[in-house]
Amino acid sequence: MGKIEIDSQKCISCGDCTLTCPSILLADGQGIRVVDEEYCTLCGHCLALCPVKAITIEGMNLREFPDLPEDLEVPPETLAAFLRSRRSCRVFAEKEVDREVLEKLVDIARYAPTGHNSQNFQFMVIKEKNLIRALAKRTAIFFGNLYKMLSAPGINLPPWLQSHMRGFRLNWEYYQAGKDRIFRNAPALIIIHAPAENVSSAQNCSLAMAHIILQAQAMGLGTCIIGYFITAAERDPSIIKELEIPKENKIFTCCTVGYPVLKFKRLVERKPPAVRWL
Repeated sequence: MGKIEIDSQKCISCGDCTLTCPSILLADGQGIRVVDEEYCTLCGHCLALCPVKAITIEGMNLREFPDLPEDLEVPPETLAAFLRSRRSCRVFAEKEVDREVLEKLVDIARYAPTGHNSQNFQFMVIKEKNLIRALAKRTAIFFGNLYKMLSAPGINLPPWLQSHMRGFRLNWEYYQAGKDRIFRNAPALIIIHAPAENVSSAQNCSLAMAHIILQAQAMGLGTCIIGYFITAAERDPSIIKELEIPKENKIFTCCTVGYPVLKFKRLVERKPPAVRWL
């Protein structure tokens, strides 16, 4: 993708770049040789590794490669406690989330790993209250209709689906009572979509969302991934008609964003990991 140049006056032939990218950067005894540069994915690893900044790649700005802070290390115990402390938020304060705050969440998401460095996800941030209410209404109606259909006589549901029926019913009943069980009156939504046919899109979008919800936690925000909306939007495109998602794209994940009302005082228990060691 990018034309790669190596400044022979700066290069010290340390070989780090050839280790991170052995299919394009080769040590030939006289320095570093570039081959098949048209297959460069612009991952930036060689630029981030080079100790003397001898590498340039067309289309990549060296100013976007600042030096790593010396005090970047996070104690493992601190990180583990932070990750364990994240909770899904379903009770939000009546407080708007500024655009600048939401921009920071989206910005950090672009650094999530993606298959072949495709960076193929796109973001949609919704703050318009009436639109959020409309999406919640349509989603609740979808599940109300689904519940009625699946409750018809003669239909035998598998156990995994039976366990979801109560939630389908409550979505509809809450809506009838004027309550939002979909987005829980959150002041903002972040939707991530990507090409449906790309085999990496689901993982790419999920990893970007993981960056968002963890950054939000660090900024004192609450988030919750909304599977109900994702499911309904996939099965009934009319639910998201005004969002104008490209036809070739699919919504892979969505989260609410807001300021949490509740403050958790303890970490929570989870099942032991199911692991098979080989």
